[in-house]
This record gives sequence, C-alpha cells and structure tokens, in this order.
Amino acid sequence: PECQPAFTNASIGYAAGAVVYEHAQLMAWAVDGFGVYAYQDVDGSAPIVDECGGHFGPVDTGEVVYHYHSRPIVPYHLACQGPALGKCAETQSGVNYCHPGCGSDICVQPGTSEAELKAYIAGFSDTWLEDKIAAGGTINDYTSGAGSGAGNMFLVVLGACVVKYLVL
Repeated sequence: PECQPAFTNASIGYAAGAVVYEHAQLMAWAVDGFGVYAYQDVDGSAPIVDECGGHFGPVDTGEVVYHYHSRPIVPYHLACQGPALGKCAETQSGVNYCHPGCGSDICVQPGTSEAELKAYIAGFSDTWLEDKIAAGGTINDYTSGAGSGAGNMFLVVLGACVVKYLVL
C-alpha cells in the first residue's frame, strides 16, 4: 500500500479539473524528446522508474511510451536521458543524482500491456528489447499488474523517502 494519499494531478491542479487516481498529465518535454509527467502514475500510484526517472508504460492518453516522472526528491525531474539501462552513474559528474531505480536495467510500469510495449518499441527497432535482454540486461516483472520483486522493493524505499521528506 502507498504511504500517502494519492496526489491530485499536479500538472494542472485540482481546481482546474485534475482527477485523483489517474496518470498525471504531461508537464514538459525533455531535451531527448520524451515527455515529463507530474508525479502520479496509473491508479494514483507512485511511478516505478529507472535510474534516470523514467519508464515504459501508459500515460494519461492510454498510450504506452517511454516517459519521465517528476518526483518529490532531488533532482525532482530526470537525472539523465533514458532509458537508463543501468548506466546512469556513468553520465554524472560531481554529485550523482541517479535514482535508485526499479532494480532492473529496463523499467516498465506494472500492468503495462506486453503487446502495446512491444508495438511501441518496434517503432524504433524490432529487436531492441530482445537484444538488450540477450546482452545480459534485465527487465522488472511488470506483467503481474501490481508491482513485484524489485518493483515492490522500490515502492517501499520510495515510500520511506517520501515519509521522511514530508515529516521533515
């Protein structure tokens, strides 16, 4: 369970019609072309993201894409250009702003349709996902629909950080 109430859609504000328990709306575009969304993910849950702060999953339109989420801790938005593939630290100089990540090289929001994920990735390369896995890359268990394995561990860690952040 989440350790805090669901966020209202911070990118437009509750008074402007934001809906609780829905994916946050687009609030910016990153320089790499991927969208940056407010904190809330599908069903009002905390997003399960990679080290850069992004993941593959459905957005407010229902389309499955790679995108970033803002977060309640520094650096608040993305730490690097993703997907991270476990290489975020290599992009940092001085202070390391990499997120703990989902525990895998490729992070997919639990409940994401495998067919829609593969269709999205095929728009770039028919073999990208398979090539990354064959090269030793890992992907979190996103097919269970409710976060499992490293995904749950990430949610607990993120929840603890948020509680400390909010209490302080």
